[in-house]
Amino acid sequence: MTTMITNPILPGFHPDSSALRVGDDYYIATSTFEWWPGIDIYHSRDLVNWEWIASPVNRESQVDLRGNYDSGSLWAPHLSYADGKFWLVYTDVKTYAPFKDTLNYVITAPSITGPWSEPHFLTASGFDPAIFHDDDGRKWFLNMLYDYRPGHTMFAGTVIQEFDPTTMKLIGERKHFYKGTKLGVCEGPQILKRNGWYYLLCAAGGTGYMHAATVARARTLEGPFEDSPYTPLMTTRDEPTNPLQKSGH
Repeated sequence: MTTMITNPILPGFHPDSSALRVGDDYYIATSTFEWWPGIDIYHSRDLVNWEWIASPVNRESQVDLRGNYDSGSLWAPHLSYADGKFWLVYTDVKTYAPFKDTLNYVITAPSITGPWSEPHFLTASGFDPAIFHDDDGRKWFLNMLYDYRPGHTMFAGTVIQEFDPTTMKLIGERKHFYKGTKLGVCEGPQILKRNGWYYLLCAAGGTGYMHAATVARARTLEGPFEDSPYTPLMTTRDEPTNPLQKSGH
């Protein structure tokens, strides 16, 4: 039986999507920026038909957006599932230029519809955070590093640090493990593991018409990460007539 897919599957304002499969269920979490309640989560059984089911950041105790600048606030959430519960990390971007205040938090829930926990603050080194649950039980937090110091590149690659799920804090040394491709910028870093390889998916080129998705892989989380020969993996930077533009996240 052929299923007709209507794109976009989520029309309108649904940026920075984070997709997750748990059993027969698929979920997508998207940014909401300054809109309230925060973060939208959608559910599907066939990847074609989607319905809204939750906005997990819905209490002032989880985030206070008052005073944030337009188009700041909640950026690029990352949704994952491990240890019998859902994990959601998000950034509250409070200021813009010359530096950004980027407060990264994690919340958890036994069910996708909640109840979602109070937030645990993790770091403010950059935005677009993610948590990677390795198959040895260890967990790792990664994000795009933002460096506002004069003479430095503002988008300074990606960093990784171990995350302790008992204390809900970062532990050990933070490591700068990937600097991105020649396309520049490395946002929304996410790690997948398959057949002994760690695959790092990043959004490159900025969020304008040069936007693209890139992939690199390594045998260990510390790297070195080797860029795919098929870089970029996805982009419309060379197709100005394509109806879908600025795709990368």
